[in-house]
Amino acid sequence: MLVALTGASGFIGNYTARALHGAGHTVRALVRETSRRDRLEPFVEEWRVGDQAEPQALAGLVAGVDAVIHNAADWEALRRSPMVNFERNVMGSLRLLEAARLAGAGQFIFVSSVAVYQEILPDRSLDENHPTWPGSIYGAYKASIEPHLKAYHAHYGMNTSAWRPAAVYGIDPDLRRSQWYDLIDAARKGGTIDTPQGGKITHVQDVADALTLAVGDEAVAGQFYNLVDGYMYWQQAAEFAKEISGSSASIIDRKGAGPRNQFDTRKAVEFFNRHGNTAALRRGHDGVREYVAELLRKMENPGT
Repeated sequence: MLVALTGASGFIGNYTARALHGAGHTVRALVRETSRRDRLEPFVEEWRVGDQAEPQALAGLVAGVDAVIHNAADWEALRRSPMVNFERNVMGSLRLLEAARLAGAGQFIFVSSVAVYQEILPDRSLDENHPTWPGSIYGAYKASIEPHLKAYHAHYGMNTSAWRPAAVYGIDPDLRRSQWYDLIDAARKGGTIDTPQGGKITHVQDVADALTLAVGDEAVAGQFYNLVDGYMYWQQAAEFAKEISGSSASIIDRKGAGPRNQFDTRKAVEFFNRHGNTAALRRGHDGVREYVAELLRKMENPGT
């Protein structure tokens, strides 16, 4: 299938382009003039240079495609102001959705986020049926697109879906942007680590695999999926780095009582099972340890 991909030069986009290519799809990527393409050349057959706010660029991106995966986000717009974010991200996404419909693309896959949740109700499971009440402008952007996906499925019959990862970890093509890089680097060098932060996590390959497996799958039409592997205190990444590197780092114990709420991910796990992927969202801390070991190897040998 011919798949249009936004945000291809970014972290999730890079892995997704590789996964799509590996699954036999033809990838058409939308990139800015300044975006790096060299790392993606083997996996992208067609390039469209432009901006998601440009109608002409969107028309060229979606013409003749079977599916659209919308992964891009304008982070500068988010930093500038809510109104700039509204115009660039919210309206840009809706313009892309409408362009895809008008072009006859049968499927629209949206990369959302668990940031659509903030206020959690105590009387029900935290699954895809829980209300989405975001606590950030970023979460509000993602949450505002999702009802339109439902409407486009109900009204136009489009195969629309939203995929909500948590904090995504994995080796970033720009190594220093990899999750917990500074923390892991400090631990291997024997520094003092003091961080109380923690959160829900998802491996980037699981996100890329979900988006790829969703292409052409009619069962995902009109559906949303929470892509959450589990919860981790960031301190754990430093502890793995200390253990693997054999450093003398001093790690102050800041682990608390754990998460207040647990995601119910049965829907996403069942999706992966149906496609024969029995590892996704089940990596746990062992998966984080493998990632830390890989990142440490690349820190020691950046060219590998």
